[in-house]
This record gives sequence, structure tokens and C-alpha cells, in this order.
Amino acid sequence: MENDTFWEEGSFIQTIGPDDKGKMRTFGMKHDEEMTFNCSKCKTKISAHNKDWHAGLCDRCFDASMTQ
Repeated sequence: MENDTFWEEGSFIQTIGPDDKGKMRTFGMKHDEEMTFNCSKCKTKISAHNKDWHAGLCDRCFDASMTQ
């Protein structure tokens, strides 16, 4: 099937509900915008996008959590 890349290894999909409207504000943000939060694992600075969409983890910790 041509569209198998949707489920390719490393893909991440997250559902949202009607109460997550505020979270949608950060959906299109880059990983270096609003760097006012800290990674919940290693405490490095993270963006608002990572806080909302990557479980509060920096890119390195998030990627590591996806391979475990």
C-alpha cells in the first residue's frame, strides 16, 4: 500500500478532545518558540509545543521514550 508511511516506525499520533482547544494554539508552533518550560525528565528548556504535544519532554527525551 502506498500510504504505509502513516504508520511507519517513529510516527506519533495523539488524540484530542473538546477540552483541548487551548492546546491547539501550540500545535503549529516550532520546537524553539515560547521556550518557557522545562523538560519533565532532564529539566532542559522546552517549547510550549513540546509541553503540550510531547508529554512535557524535550525532543531528545521524547525520541528516547518512543524507542523503549
